[in-house]
Amino acid sequence: MSITCLNCNAPVNESYCSRCGQKAEVKRLTWHSLGEEVFHFFTHIEKGFLKTTGQLIIHPGRLCKNYLDGKRKAYHKPVSFLLIWITIYLFTWYLANHFTHFENRTTSTLVTWDASTLNIIQKYRSLIDILILPVTALLNWLILARPKLNYVEVFCVSFYLFSFTFIFHITHITITSLLGIHYKDNTGEYITAVFVGIWAIYACYDFYKLYKTPFLIPKLIVWIIAAFPAYFYAGKMIAKLLVAIGF
Repeated sequence: MSITCLNCNAPVNESYCSRCGQKAEVKRLTWHSLGEEVFHFFTHIEKGFLKTTGQLIIHPGRLCKNYLDGKRKAYHKPVSFLLIWITIYLFTWYLANHFTHFENRTTSTLVTWDASTLNIIQKYRSLIDILILPVTALLNWLILARPKLNYVEVFCVSFYLFSFTFIFHITHITITSLLGIHYKDNTGEYITAVFVGIWAIYACYDFYKLYKTPFLIPKLIVWIIAAFPAYFYAGKMIAKLLVAIGF
């Protein structure tokens, strides 16, 4: 017997509407149905999320190329992947501040910035990194990716690459907090900058070698000279802007 789709009013003869894809039978919301939805959400994330995370850490080039080549079913989508890791990072950062009481300590830093700028960078790191992402993607495209990839493709896979920064921050904050070490101290900043920087170089090499990019090593050297200062300078400028508008 044909029924009418509650979403688009089209006649439905099967389990799903052929026009909009909604299920033919829509149950009333209950605590049980809400629990099922939450369970489905987390099991759905786990299916591709863990594989994407593992591939990103070990074979970032293969992950990015597979996604651009259209092999996407097995991987978590790049934008939501980054947002999930940012959410986990913010939760970890909050717990570390709450239980270790490090939030009020003063720390030395890698660079000489005023206290308000530094505080904004530490507090809004995720927002600043998202705003920096288009800039670093542009440098990546100009120096390494042209002409085989367009800017949008590089911008898209940059969401994967930026996710590693938050994965490392989460790992670093968790370990240092459990050991009773102040994760915002100068040593921690050095470790983060060096480790993430080395991984970023490896990730770019691992990715662009798959495209047989000519003069890859010299281009990587140019990219390192341009991208790393640009990242820190852009971060500082964004932080100053956030201070100026009252964050």
